[in-house]
Amino acid sequence: MTNLLRSVLDGINSIVMNHGWSIVIFTVLIRLVLMPLDIKSRKSMRKMSLINPEMQKLQKKYANDKQKLNMKMAELYKREKISPMSGCIPMLIQWPILIWMFGAMRAIANENMVAQVFRFLAEDAAPILANESWLWVKNVWTPDSIFMSCVPDLRSLNMVGTEVWQSVYNTFSAEQLSVIAGNVQGVIDFSTSEATSASISAIIASLQNMPAYQQMASGIPGWSNIRVLMFNISLYQNYNGWTLLPIMAGLSQVIQSKLMPQQNQQPAQNNNNNQNSQSTAKFMQVFFPILSVYFCLTSNAGFAIYWVTSNIVMGVSSAMINKILEKQDKKSAASVTGEGSVK
Repeated sequence: MTNLLRSVLDGINSIVMNHGWSIVIFTVLIRLVLMPLDIKSRKSMRKMSLINPEMQKLQKKYANDKQKLNMKMAELYKREKISPMSGCIPMLIQWPILIWMFGAMRAIANENMVAQVFRFLAEDAAPILANESWLWVKNVWTPDSIFMSCVPDLRSLNMVGTEVWQSVYNTFSAEQLSVIAGNVQGVIDFSTSEATSASISAIIASLQNMPAYQQMASGIPGWSNIRVLMFNISLYQNYNGWTLLPIMAGLSQVIQSKLMPQQNQQPAQNNNNNQNSQSTAKFMQVFFPILSVYFCLTSNAGFAIYWVTSNIVMGVSSAMINKILEKQDKKSAASVTGEGSVK
């Protein structure tokens, strides 16, 4: 599935010619595909809110008989065609898509970071880094943060698989490879695993010693490796972004949860299933914003663009669906009132 998502992204990018905007378009398409499921879930949540009075009556009537209460609640759900877990479905459905998307974005980011390294080494006199920017983000393949440089950091490069290095290396011309070999103090050999590891170490060491890379990756004097709680942070002269995507991710996740009033209006139930459903929903309302900020701070900006765009699209669609359902409820209430008046 990860390869499929990547193929779709590459196809969109071949037209748009910018991975940042390609991700935005791709995310909108994904949300449109999931829209019917979201609408069905919202309708079910709204029904849950409307039957609250009847649920409270059952709780009073069978307060001392939990078995009977569970049975009657199940009958009520079945009659109204409601699932107690319906409020969690929109959030839960995102998990597999997030995992697949994270894998696709990581694969694309790794290839582009390695390509940037070789472009550095291929420019003998005045190395130029051709970053792929998006709005305020200078390089979509590193995190949008004032605490990250716009060039690939050495820790990230060391985590890239050996097959990626070899694959990207083979895309350069003979002239470029000659310059790269001259700038790397050692023989570049990808024939064996041992030789590949040694070559990667030599490439990274040479990159680290290049004045151009040192200049772009250098931190602001006096603002390097500052201890903040459990983390060491640095401020860079050539920072990659304004940290807006992580902030937007957290805020949009909070707003999105606020657009589910039906879920928040449900009263506490004695029914175990309902209690579990409410506990899960409350946990997600706190957990997802924190998770959003963390992921977007530690992942490349491309993945953060996907996450934020997904939240914004879901928030807008939620507001629209809620308004449509409110109008439908008012029409239904007016129709019932009119029929009662005639009678």
